[in-house]
Amino acid sequence: MKFDVLVVGAGPAGGTAAYILSKGGAKVLLVDTKKRVGFPVQCAEFVPLQLSHSFPEFFTKETVVQKIKDMVHMTPWGETTRMDSPGFMVRRDRFDSLISELAVKNGAKLMLRTKFLGFEDGKVWLERLGTGERFSVEVDFIVGADGPRSKVAKLTGDHTRTFLTTAQVSMPLREKLSDLLVYFREYIPGGYGWVFPKGDTANVGVGIDPEFGFSLFEVLERFKKEVVAEGIVEDKVLSRTGGWIPAEGIKDPVRGNVLLVGDAGGFCHPITGAGIANAVLTGAMAGEAVLCGSPEDYKEEALEVFGETVSRAVRKRVKYMKSWDNLEFVIPRTWIAFEEYWKEE
Repeated sequence: MKFDVLVVGAGPAGGTAAYILSKGGAKVLLVDTKKRVGFPVQCAEFVPLQLSHSFPEFFTKETVVQKIKDMVHMTPWGETTRMDSPGFMVRRDRFDSLISELAVKNGAKLMLRTKFLGFEDGKVWLERLGTGERFSVEVDFIVGADGPRSKVAKLTGDHTRTFLTTAQVSMPLREKLSDLLVYFREYIPGGYGWVFPKGDTANVGVGIDPEFGFSLFEVLERFKKEVVAEGIVEDKVLSRTGGWIPAEGIKDPVRGNVLLVGDAGGFCHPITGAGIANAVLTGAMAGEAVLCGSPEDYKEEALEVFGETVSRAVRKRVKYMKSWDNLEFVIPRTWIAFEEYWKEE
C-alpha cells in the first residue's frame, strides 16, 4: 500500500492531522491500537474556549457537556484564588471520534487495532492486533501522534523518559458546578487534585510526581474522602481511568520525514497537564506544513507558539517542585494563576 502520510495515533493530535491532510487532498492512513477511537478516556476533559474558535466543527451537542467559567484554586494555607478560564467540558471519546470521522469523510483511511512496529528497508511495518498479520506501507511522511510513550519518537531520536502519573474517577455531583476546582495539598506531591464538572457528574482525580514515592491510588483515595466530606460529590465511583503526562518538555518535533505532535512531541504542559488544545493545534500545524511540502515550517511554528510556555513550566518544575515542602513558597512559583509564576528568578 502507498500513502502520502501515515498518522500513528487517532487521538486529538493525530485525528486533527489526518483531518487537515485529507481535507487538503493528501492520501492518508490513520492507525490506532485501540478497538474504538477515544476509548478508554484518559483525561480530565477540559478544553479552553479559544480552540472552539479555530475548530468550531469539533464542538457539537454530542461532544460538549457543559460550559466552564472559572478555575478555582484551594491552597493548603487557606487562600482561594479564582482565575478566568472560559471553556468546555467535553466527552473525550466522542470528541476524538468526531475528529477521526471528519478525517475519514474527507478521504482518510482509518485502521483500528493496528500497531506501528517500525521502519525497515524504506518501508513502515504495521501489525493487525488479534490476527498477528504484519504488512508494510510506503509513505512519504509519518506523523507520530502516539501519546506520551511514543514509539515513533523512540525510534527516531530523543523521547520523553520522565512522566507525571494520574488517576481519576467519575463521581456524582451533589450540586451542579460551573467552575473547575483545583486543590493543592501536601499529600499530592508535585501535582494537584481536581474536580472537573460534567453535568450531573464530575471527574475527580490527582496527578503526582512518582519520584516522591507516594502510592497514586492511596493519594486518590484520600482526595476522594476530602471532596466527599466537603459535600461536593457523592461517595460513589462510576468509572475509573488514569494516564501519563510528559514532564520533560518539547522534543525535536521534526526528524526528516517524521513529525511529532501532541504528547508524542512533549507539547503537553508539564505542570498543569493541559494537552488537548496543544494536541489539536500541533496536529493542524503539522498537517498544513506537510501539505505545503515544508515540514521544517511546522517546527518553527510549533516552537514559536508553544516553546516558551512549555519551557517555562519545565524550568519551574525542575527548580521548585522537586522539593514538596514550604508550599506557600513553591505553589505560587509553579502555578499559572499566581503572579510569581510569571517572574523569572
